[in-house]
Amino acid sequence: MYLNLAFLSLAAASFLCVCCASPVEDPEHTLNALYPRAPATFTHPGVLLNKAQLDFIKSKVAAGAQPWSNAYSAMLADPLASSTRQPSPFQTVACGSSSMNPGDGCHEEREDALAAYANALAWYISGTKSYATKAITYMNTWAKTIKDHTASNAPLQTGWSGASWARAAEIIRYSNAGWLTNDISAFETMLRNIYLPEIIGGSKSNGNWELVMMEAAQGIAVFLNDKSSYDKAMNIFASRAPAYVYLTTDGSCPKSAPINGFTTCSQVEDYWGQYSFPQNGIAQETCRDFVHTGYGISSMSHIAETSKIQGTDLWTTDVGTRIRYALGFHSQFELGTAVPSWLCGGSVDLKGGRSDFEITEVGYNALHNRLGIAMTNTGTLTNQNRPARGDLIRSMGDMDGINRARIILEAVRLASSTEVSSLQQLIAREPETLHAELVLRILLTYLPESTEPAHYIALLQQLALGAVHKPSQPSLHRVQPGKELSDAEALHQVRKIHLLPIAEERDVQAGCTDQLTLFLVHQARKIDAETGSIPEVQQLLEPFVDRDPYLRTWLISNLLPLRRLDYEYYPQNEDVYTLEAFEKLEGRPAIDALLSRSYRDGVPEKQQVARDIRGIVGPWIYGGSSRKRRKTYHDRRRNSRTAPKFPEQSTGPQEDEAVADWSEVNEWVLDLAARDFVEAADTIEQWDGPSDVDYDGYGDIEKLNDDVLRGLAKQYARTGLAAIYAVTETSHSILEGSHVVLKKLARQSDLPAPSELDDPQAPSVLDLTQAYLDQLTEVHLLHNALLRLDNPLTCPEQTSLSLTSLILSSCLLFQKLARPRSSRKLLIMALFGRREEHMEELHKTLQKVPFRTREENAWAEVRQWVLWLRDWQYQDDDKASHDRERSLGVFCKIKRVDVEIELLKAFLRASCYNLAVNVYCMSGGRPIPDDILEQVVLSVAMSFYDGASNGNRTRGGIRKASEMYSHFPDSESFEEANALLAATHSMSFYSLTLQHGVPFQPVNIRATKDPLSLIGKVLEQNPRSYTKLDDLIDIGQNLIRARHGLVPRRDLPSSKETGQAASTHTLDQQLSDSSRRITSMAIEAALSENDFDTAYSYIINRLSPTLPSSQTDTSAPPPNSKTTSEDDISWRAAYLAGRFSPSKTTLTLHRLEQRLELLSLSLLLAPSSNLPEILNVWRAAEADLIALLAREAAEEDQWNRRGDQHKSALPGDFAPSAAELNKELDRAANQRPRRLSRATANAANEEAPMGLFDVARGAAKAFSKNAFPLKAGAATTTSSTGEGKAKERPLSMASDSGSEKGERVRKRDLVANAVTGGLASGIGWVIGAPPQGKS
Repeated sequence: MYLNLAFLSLAAASFLCVCCASPVEDPEHTLNALYPRAPATFTHPGVLLNKAQLDFIKSKVAAGAQPWSNAYSAMLADPLASSTRQPSPFQTVACGSSSMNPGDGCHEEREDALAAYANALAWYISGTKSYATKAITYMNTWAKTIKDHTASNAPLQTGWSGASWARAAEIIRYSNAGWLTNDISAFETMLRNIYLPEIIGGSKSNGNWELVMMEAAQGIAVFLNDKSSYDKAMNIFASRAPAYVYLTTDGSCPKSAPINGFTTCSQVEDYWGQYSFPQNGIAQETCRDFVHTGYGISSMSHIAETSKIQGTDLWTTDVGTRIRYALGFHSQFELGTAVPSWLCGGSVDLKGGRSDFEITEVGYNALHNRLGIAMTNTGTLTNQNRPARGDLIRSMGDMDGINRARIILEAVRLASSTEVSSLQQLIAREPETLHAELVLRILLTYLPESTEPAHYIALLQQLALGAVHKPSQPSLHRVQPGKELSDAEALHQVRKIHLLPIAEERDVQAGCTDQLTLFLVHQARKIDAETGSIPEVQQLLEPFVDRDPYLRTWLISNLLPLRRLDYEYYPQNEDVYTLEAFEKLEGRPAIDALLSRSYRDGVPEKQQVARDIRGIVGPWIYGGSSRKRRKTYHDRRRNSRTAPKFPEQSTGPQEDEAVADWSEVNEWVLDLAARDFVEAADTIEQWDGPSDVDYDGYGDIEKLNDDVLRGLAKQYARTGLAAIYAVTETSHSILEGSHVVLKKLARQSDLPAPSELDDPQAPSVLDLTQAYLDQLTEVHLLHNALLRLDNPLTCPEQTSLSLTSLILSSCLLFQKLARPRSSRKLLIMALFGRREEHMEELHKTLQKVPFRTREENAWAEVRQWVLWLRDWQYQDDDKASHDRERSLGVFCKIKRVDVEIELLKAFLRASCYNLAVNVYCMSGGRPIPDDILEQVVLSVAMSFYDGASNGNRTRGGIRKASEMYSHFPDSESFEEANALLAATHSMSFYSLTLQHGVPFQPVNIRATKDPLSLIGKVLEQNPRSYTKLDDLIDIGQNLIRARHGLVPRRDLPSSKETGQAASTHTLDQQLSDSSRRITSMAIEAALSENDFDTAYSYIINRLSPTLPSSQTDTSAPPPNSKTTSEDDISWRAAYLAGRFSPSKTTLTLHRLEQRLELLSLSLLLAPSSNLPEILNVWRAAEADLIALLAREAAEEDQWNRRGDQHKSALPGDFAPSAAELNKELDRAANQRPRRLSRATANAANEEAPMGLFDVARGAAKAFSKNAFPLKAGAATTTSSTGEGKAKERPLSMASDSGSEKGERVRKRDLVANAVTGGLASGIGWVIGAPPQGKS
């Protein structure tokens, strides 16, 4: 909690009052009666120290006065006051119990606040600006960073840090240190918004919490000039102080703080842990420990001192009385007074001795120095705890002779000049003056550190024996001590000598009492600090190693590992440790430092880690109990969940420290495994654990007891198992290393050896009980949980070793399957994975199998591996997994049939068709039902099909799909799939590009709702492809067959989507419809390429529309009736061809007659709604026909006239006479009007039925004479005379025979008669005219 600087508490002891007030006599003069309030104006600086006190300290330090000077030097030597130290701010300081779990930023915040206070004091006392700058840096950095305090210890953490921040800020702000206004405002905001709200409400916890919270709140309120917060903090303090320290005037039991809500003595006594109160000064936490009690008393003292600075002297009130008795009561036990049986059951916890109770300075100064109260015990303890210890030279004022002063001066001179032989002679002559302690201090202070130890080892040995003899070869000159000095000068110089103490505090605290041992250790540190020569240090200590256990332990745990680290193992390393720095190594940072050189340029040296643990870390741990440990490490180790626990009677300090340190080593090895498992495995293989330590032959070593060693060995075995699961990567070397570790752990734990890795079916799940499996959770795989004592996964027992063996065997199979997986990942998958995760992993694993296609033996082995991985004990009947309550295996969440399905897919993708057939079609108990098998084969085949880039069945995916179907028995589904392949193959011979230039791929067929539309694109993009109508129809019908079986009914295109007439989805009907539709597409393509003849042929010969069998069948509705099945394709094709119009120059009578014929057909088949449109086209075509006939007639007449007027030029021809010629001309002139009149009459007759009603009437009239030939070639008509004589009338242009009356019957007459006759029952019915024969 507090900076380990006596100066920070001595600072409050600033005034040594001469005129003091009388002691407090009236205990009723209480704080509650005084009711403190904030001053009208706050005094600054005014938190713990005011300006007068700071100036007083500054003057004392400048004068070198004690204890201030030594305290100031100690403060500057502390690392927190270092100029190189940097702040470590956190946005959120999260402090759980004991500032751990979590412990984010707790230590950093407290130390940064203390460092700011130390630098602020150093600035004020020394005037050195760098200290002020450093303090400002700490405060500004945290003010810009911190946002909140969280977790259970947040109020306590805020109190600890806030108290130091307020002290530092007060000094810096009011000493012209250069703290900018904006920075001050930011710091004020931090205290007001982040610190003050956390502490101002008080606490129900132990009293030291609320007291330090109020101390911080008081200081922050002073800095912020916040009177309201100051009053609130002081009022809470007023209720807590009497509830923390007991006075007999309180009654038979202590008072209770209102916030705790205790109403009876029994409640208070249980809370205090103390049941009788015969004396003043007992504190609420006395029976807990003196450390926390000291925290509370210290905060009371600080609040009282700050209150006095701000104008309210609490020292003269009830508060001062309680502090006085609390200090005196606890100091007596710190000084060694026996604990009475009525107090805390007869024992109290001093928690490390007086070093943890250095809290008396402020109270002792205020009560004793200022108020003059006698406080003997407190004064003694205060003096003992100060940095400046008593000096033997200071007490030499009563020396009985001047010669003794000269002797001491001579000894100092001889030691300084390295005249050891003369010094030994002087000591032998003056043993009373130069006693052993004085000589050792003179040597320690003045003997040059470069002096070889061999020169004074003999002297030290004689001092140890208590008798110094004159050297065998005395110095040549006679020793004449200080003869040239006067008596006064000698005495004056002696008084100026400052000799170093033999013992250093750390060695005394470690329990060393032997003077020579203390000197040797102190001298060893000095030699190393000045010369850096570890061999000289060892030369000094070796002769005395058996003198004292402390020296032996110190040498083994410090000198031996340091010598190996810097001189033997890594002599080339320039960055060496000093003994001073080496001794300060603690906990995990020490382990990191000691093993950091095992890596050279980041690469581990073979077996060096194991060697360094055995030869450096092991000896270092040996002396753990003798080294002073910081409290934070003590707390962490005491609360560690990874250090083995033993009965208290079986362990001592050495065992406790060793267990804690070896736990740190285990954690280091675990961290090593996470970043370099191969090296960690090699370390575990080469090092046998905590019992395997190299002490360099230093005789009998006080080893740990057997129980502790067994516990450490078990925890080391746990580390090995944890290392296997800590690694997140995998490789063959990692797998081999894991197996080596597993075998060693089994051997050390006396368990059966695990099976070899190349025998993956050997591990058994029989050892994995249901109870064991139920204990395991994913939390056990967290890195910081792997070494916990309650982790069943890493407990070195048969169950955990069996499980790990199974996991490693699974890792091996995954490596063979070319999908390496770490043991950690496979364990998570096997025990905690969901089915979806298992299925995904199985998919990816089978996709990564490295075997080439058609390697059927290898794939058969893959099947065995995968099935073993599913339940870790592969059996064909699958009974094993059914018999277990909880299935186990990497793929255990997947049903056996689903695993087989995935394997079948993998076989098919690898073209292992024979293997697939043998396993899944030929075996007796088929692993997959036939219907599912068929679906799987179709699915895989279609995946090949969809991935193909070319439709040719001799290439790529189409070839694979074709081969696949050929190996399996025929079925309806396979036939349908083959139809799809046939269609795709045929389409591959055509050029086809989809939208945006995307080339056609087979998957487009399956992705298109209307695959027949692709044939239309083929016709569009391939010139004259319409001539291959039969091929296109075959493609279309194969598509229909495939789609009929492979596509659900709901996915089939509707009639609206395809443009087809509504029809049932029977296969035959679909095939017929597809043929007619493709023919229609071909007709349209032919017309687009001006190939009318092909289009005409396809309509007449391919579409074959069905008409009523007889015009006299009056029972059937007309062809255009809505009740008749609509032949949408036929009439549209006929209409499209009929409206085809070439250029006028190529118009022929034959072509017009064909068009009229097709238009007539469309009129017969089209729905009523489309008749007007068709009739318009028909009329236009009829007009063209009339015009063409007129033109032909004119051309014929012109030709005849030219022939008649032609004069023969043939030889022997006789020209007509003039009379004959005139006669012929007159006859021709008489005949011409008749022909024209007949032609005109005929034309008029043909043009008559132009209106819809007239057309219907003309059609009814003409229908009895002619019947339209609907079939190609000819049509049969029946005479209307009723004679029953039929006559064939061809539809061709060659039909020129006359009628029965000898009249000429022309083609146009046939066409007109057919049209009008056909319309008699069609259009007439539409307009309501009575049908033929029913007039």
